[in-house]
Amino acid sequence: MDSISIFSNEKKFNLDILKKNIKKLEEILLKHKIYESKCYKDWNNDFGVIYNNKDVNIQLYIIFALTYFVGHVFVLKIIDNIGNDFFYGEVTKKHFKEIQIKAKKKFNNINLFEFDYFNPIFNLLESDNFNFFYSIISKLSRFFFEQEIQPEYYFNFFMQNIISSIIRHGSGEYYTPPFLVKKMVEKSYIFGERVLDPCCGSGNFLIEIIKKVLLSNKTETEKIIAINNIYGYDINPLSIFIAKINFLFLINDFPDKIKLNLFTFNSLFQNSNAPNIKFDLIIGNPPWYTYRDIESNNYQEKIKNLAEKLELKPLPKNILNIEISSLFFYQAKQLYLKDNGKIFFVITKGVITGSHASRFRNFKGFKNIKIWMFSKKIEKIFNVDFICLYAQRSDNNTIEFNYDIPTFHFKLKNGRENLEYFDIVELNLEKIDYLVPYSIEKKGNKVYTKKLITKDEKQNLLPNLDSYYKKLFHKGADLNPRNLIFVEYKEKGDFLVEINPDKRIFKRAKSPWTKKEFTNEIIENKYIFRVIKSTELVKFYIYNFYYVFLPLSKKDLSFNYTELSPNAKKFYDKINNLYMKYKKETTKHNSLMDNLNRWNKLINNRQLSKIKVVYNNSGSILNSAIIQGNFLVTGDLSFYDTDNLKEAYYLIAILNSKLMTKQIQIKKSSRHIFKIPFESPIKKYDFNNKNHQRLAELGRIGKKIAKTSITNLLKSTNKDLSKIRIQGFLNKKLEPIIKQIDEILQAELY
Repeated sequence: MDSISIFSNEKKFNLDILKKNIKKLEEILLKHKIYESKCYKDWNNDFGVIYNNKDVNIQLYIIFALTYFVGHVFVLKIIDNIGNDFFYGEVTKKHFKEIQIKAKKKFNNINLFEFDYFNPIFNLLESDNFNFFYSIISKLSRFFFEQEIQPEYYFNFFMQNIISSIIRHGSGEYYTPPFLVKKMVEKSYIFGERVLDPCCGSGNFLIEIIKKVLLSNKTETEKIIAINNIYGYDINPLSIFIAKINFLFLINDFPDKIKLNLFTFNSLFQNSNAPNIKFDLIIGNPPWYTYRDIESNNYQEKIKNLAEKLELKPLPKNILNIEISSLFFYQAKQLYLKDNGKIFFVITKGVITGSHASRFRNFKGFKNIKIWMFSKKIEKIFNVDFICLYAQRSDNNTIEFNYDIPTFHFKLKNGRENLEYFDIVELNLEKIDYLVPYSIEKKGNKVYTKKLITKDEKQNLLPNLDSYYKKLFHKGADLNPRNLIFVEYKEKGDFLVEINPDKRIFKRAKSPWTKKEFTNEIIENKYIFRVIKSTELVKFYIYNFYYVFLPLSKKDLSFNYTELSPNAKKFYDKINNLYMKYKKETTKHNSLMDNLNRWNKLINNRQLSKIKVVYNNSGSILNSAIIQGNFLVTGDLSFYDTDNLKEAYYLIAILNSKLMTKQIQIKKSSRHIFKIPFESPIKKYDFNNKNHQRLAELGRIGKKIAKTSITNLLKSTNKDLSKIRIQGFLNKKLEPIIKQIDEILQAELY
């Protein structure tokens, strides 16, 4: 993976030259076996905890080394106000040592250059082969100094442009734009308060607070005391190094009187290095990643235990989606916040919408909660839906079952189309809503608060009563990795087929399952199954299906490895080895078959049913259809097996209604639907109920219209039509039927 990002600023840097020099540097370091040095091993261990293991390599080490040495130039610029013309002519490592000595003399109470990860490069600096290295440092420094941004944001810009966003986002690093930081600080910080950013990164929030202190109408002594009350913690030692340099740009006028309270450790867990201090304000942007993104089994276990301790652990089906930022919010309160102290985080929107955060929304131990939301133009700055969440620590640890949360909606003051990270913009308050949970459930001694919605939306909801069918619909089988089992085939005699990967499945494939791993394999045809996916599901109809290889008996879906036919056994061994080679360390399944039958979703009698009602598990529009015949159902669909065709028609009529789509759009989290349709009082089918009979008849007519319309449409064109076009065409045909269904449901369900 390429560790370097692409510069998008108007003042370009020659990325190709940089890459060539990095490659050259890599060759030199490998020749000297840097990877065997203690310093490199320490770096690898420390940063392997922060980034994905596959990204912590010699190339990333070089990028971080460049960052470290450019940091020296930045420090020199602060001390002597030079830097743009630094490093010309014959240079040795003495220059860097001199900078360190100067920094120590001027900032005598600040331990700036405190790690030795890059000593192996220091030791090579006098080599003739290293002259090009100084040129890289000089050109990089000048490039960033030439940007039209405030000096305290040089490094912020540097890190965003020198390290790939793929690598940063993989560890949850999302830089908060200065305009948002400024707004949050304005609304939360009071002069002199003791402040902590527990995931401070390069220090954006603390920088803004320091600027506010320096611009205040206070004495120098009062300002120094206020700045000395500012603290930052971060797991990344390079981030702390950068934050210190950023601070120095601001406090250069009185360096000997300032103490930089910046510490390297994981603030999510208690640490002996942490100052024993409680804070008036905790502010910041904690990491945006989930439990499933963690590669270490040990760290996953720590996260799971912490979620349990903080009373945030979700139901088992949602464990993989635990948001680490949500743990930071509660743990910051537990470890660092004073009574009545304030906490203000930029955080993913999933904490107020996702089912995985239902216990987070109990807000146990918090009061005076407020939410900021933003227009789409502003949200694009992160490319992730986010909110700002404010609260105060409460001494009341009971859960409030009735609460309204004021929600402030902001948009850009002017009508500009594109918003860049460093743009100076003003935010206008567009409106204020009040959010409430659409439902709160108690299961045993645990409380689960459902998605927060507006009061107006809640008035449009059906009564929140679980349907008879809620427990009868089940998710299909997660048939992954698709590149190993989804196939196209040709007959090769009476009992054999030749298989190749189905090209369709590569459109949405994710690494490492993006390769074509086999070609022209011969297997017995009895191991080819037909499956359906949500990708071909529209209202009342599924217009296509897939073939998969499964080493199962078609009679009862049993798996018996020793009884597999020779070709199937050989092919299964091949793809099983590939699965074991590429699967994540944290995946606990011991074979491909264990993975395919996760939670027993594949090998069960429901999958053998000849009549199944299916609907999509994700999306904004609810679609449903009846599947008749020998088809297996994949995990992106939920299904109900029945032997009553009229009951099936009754259910698809309801599930295809506009009324039900509106319900799930209000209730659903970012993507998932799953059981939400049956959190409404859909009654058990009753043959004697005239409404039920009429709904079943409308369901039958809807299916007939959909099948005929789509069949004719596909025959009339030679092109592969998109699902959007097919559904758009079908909606017009179905409109009268769906209108009748909605009229019946208004009387039946409200």
